[in-house]
Amino acid sequence: MKIAKDTRSEILDVAMDMVQRLSISGVSFQELANRVGIKKGSMYYHFESKDDLSVALMDRACEDLKASFARGREKSPSRRLRYFFSIYIRYIGPGHKICPGGAFAAEWESQSEQVQQSVRRVISVQQKGVTEIIEAGLKQGEFTGHGQDAGALACWILSSLQGAVLISRVEEQAMSFDACIKVIESYLNINE
Repeated sequence: MKIAKDTRSEILDVAMDMVQRLSISGVSFQELANRVGIKKGSMYYHFESKDDLSVALMDRACEDLKASFARGREKSPSRRLRYFFSIYIRYIGPGHKICPGGAFAAEWESQSEQVQQSVRRVISVQQKGVTEIIEAGLKQGEFTGHGQDAGALACWILSSLQGAVLISRVEEQAMSFDACIKVIESYLNINE
């Protein structure tokens, strides 16, 4: 018999994959239960509603991102930014999935305020983390900012990555995402 915590984690793992491939509207508790190997009624033990599941997914994404940014603080800004790009490559898989937060954007108006706030938190964590990386890179002379402040550059980077993920998903290959990273690195003059 599975321990509740392990089952909850497994539900979140499977749900995240489904959300990134199908969007939240493509996730049903029945299909999720089938994929996890539990009864649909057991889903309600862990999550009372799809909103509860959505918030748990975004909370988990926030914590994972915060931990990733914290682990990188001892590295150079260039390495930290490239590690951030690698998170997209490993966990989103440009050409295959979309960003977890982006999966909610297409159906934004139909999301509850609670879900919208949790998605905003994910974006905020990314914005803050990338801004800190850019600030350090500008201060240390590793990056060229072309007169732009770190916050604006972080916003541009995140917007570019999100757009490239969407295009790569439609094209079913990562070429657009790879090109996006090259342009960002060239603009910032990352040589490391």
